[in-house]
Amino acid sequence: MKTNQLIKLALLPLGLMTSQHVYSHELGGNNSIGDTEIIKRLDLNIDCNEDPTALSQAVEKAYLAKSVQFTVSGVCNGPISIVQSHFEIQNDEGRTGSIRVRHNQEYTQKSAVLVEASDFVLKNINIDVPNHMSAVELKANSLVKFDHVTTNAKSAEDAAFLQFSVTDNSTAYFKNMSGNSIGVYGSSYVEFNKHTDQMRLEIYDTSAGQSTDSNHFKSVQVAGNGYFLADNKSNISQLMIWSKGAAEINNRSRAGEIMMGGQSHFAAYKESTVAGPYSLWGNVVFELEHSKAYNWKAVDKPLSIIIGNNANVNGKLYPGWSWTGQAK
Repeated sequence: MKTNQLIKLALLPLGLMTSQHVYSHELGGNNSIGDTEIIKRLDLNIDCNEDPTALSQAVEKAYLAKSVQFTVSGVCNGPISIVQSHFEIQNDEGRTGSIRVRHNQEYTQKSAVLVEASDFVLKNINIDVPNHMSAVELKANSLVKFDHVTTNAKSAEDAAFLQFSVTDNSTAYFKNMSGNSIGVYGSSYVEFNKHTDQMRLEIYDTSAGQSTDSNHFKSVQVAGNGYFLADNKSNISQLMIWSKGAAEINNRSRAGEIMMGGQSHFAAYKESTVAGPYSLWGNVVFELEHSKAYNWKAVDKPLSIIIGNNANVNGKLYPGWSWTGQAK
């Protein structure tokens, strides 16, 4: 170690944080963090029963570790801001930990957890927020993995309110989630891996999303060059596609009600099923490829492309490309 380098060893009080390792660094001269030893993983226990601000203090520190896992107990005060990569926040074994934003104060931050330009994992934890505050917002090329995150986030005044926002070229992965609302904007991407149920999803502004397992969506809305793929037995109760948006269901997946307009595109592939009803406005593309559609009523839309290959419509098989869906 060079003599002009100062390593600052800082620890929160042992009642608040316990670890075998030290954290935080301060370098002088021309030295860089590469001059110090970086450990692979750092595990820290955060006790918010002793100090509700322990978690918000901990995530502000710089750690000499490639990844840092915070195991939380007690109710931790929010909001918190994540601006460093490779942090993970998880609950303790008794699941006593949570993040809470007090309901009787005002905050400049609009979400309980704000992630900016960071890789982050949030696991097995509840987020309690006041009316009209979202649970988590991703910005600036962030990547976040959500695993069994619950929240009471809602807005009494705004029916379009969303609990999670993925923005600004960010990426999010969800599993073991239920009843959540998610918005995806600004060339961002979301993926639903497994055990997600009753989700409400909105994809806009050249963003994309995918469901890779038998997940259920209460509603999916795609617009503004957005795209969504429901794959591998995924289920969408209500699908809305607008303004050059596109959505596809594949490999025995299912869609219920479909609403389309504004040069939008829908396709069903590989033994998938569409139940209807259908509301089509403007010029659209509607395609069935070795798939089924029920409750279809022929339409008079000569400028739209409505076609099927070996499509089964209302119980009748149309071999080859013989189904057009148009009124004769």
